[in-house]
Amino acid sequence: MATHSDQIPKDFVLEILAKLPVKSLKRFSYVHKSWLNLFENSNFKSMYYENLKSKTTHSSSLLLWRYFDDERSDGDVYENDVHLLSGERYENIVTLDLPSLFEENGFYRVLDCVNGIICHYEEEGLDVKIGLWNPKTDQHKIIPPGITDDEPGFDRQVSIHGFGYDNVNDDYKVIQCVYYIHGQTFVEEPVLTIWQIYSLKSNCWKKLDLEMTKKEHIYNASIAYLNGVCHWWGSEHATNGLEEEQVLVSFNLSTETFQTTSIVWLQKNVDRPIRSLVVLNKSVTLISSFAKNNCIEISILGEIGVKESWLKLI
Repeated sequence: MATHSDQIPKDFVLEILAKLPVKSLKRFSYVHKSWLNLFENSNFKSMYYENLKSKTTHSSSLLLWRYFDDERSDGDVYENDVHLLSGERYENIVTLDLPSLFEENGFYRVLDCVNGIICHYEEEGLDVKIGLWNPKTDQHKIIPPGITDDEPGFDRQVSIHGFGYDNVNDDYKVIQCVYYIHGQTFVEEPVLTIWQIYSLKSNCWKKLDLEMTKKEHIYNASIAYLNGVCHWWGSEHATNGLEEEQVLVSFNLSTETFQTTSIVWLQKNVDRPIRSLVVLNKSVTLISSFAKNNCIEISILGEIGVKESWLKLI
């Protein structure tokens, strides 16, 4: 007796599977033996990559934040540009003028853009101000400061870790980590770490009784938001206690709980790559760029908490 998979041409089946998100592909891999190792099939991988490019190209808009050294000026002068790109080839460019958070313009950073709302922040000494801005309506809100008590003998640092939408409670939230160290260095382990979350609906912060891994100190390249979950990657001590292991932290804004996923770097000890955490085709994706061998590595996460679900796309 013929099965359904025997009646449908194999090429047609692969075309259908190539349009699915990675998580769905992992689920369907248990249906048929030939689907277990689809990404080892070069034809399927090419097909999946082409579908991925077409979906990404026709997204409605893109927010571009540039931070660069202005070589035309004497001394160290750093510039910020924020642009909104739209169109089939992102040919329509609008420069955005972010509202200032301090009386004197400081150095601002764009954290993320969710549902058209831009979360940005500025640092001035130990003070950090966070703003939420809707460019379409020009509404701007400065978030009240978090719970930051000074500890004698220690330097306080505030690190913004995520911004996103809690669809269960219809609320926008910001996560930050307040930590105390000896001296202003990012090498030394913090003596005390406090996690906090801000709710736009209640307009206040609260402490989280959690111990999470902090993000890598590379600003926005280590964070991403997808479907009510804020993601960031950082380093923690491995189970043997001798070496560091890099993990992805996934914080659920509705339940205010988190999961970690061990990160599988496919190329190690080659050179110091540039690594970025992004959302690609509705999946959390790590992109590594290796200058020495002119190579780019793209790995997509199939399922949060499952180390083996990282799939190398290219």
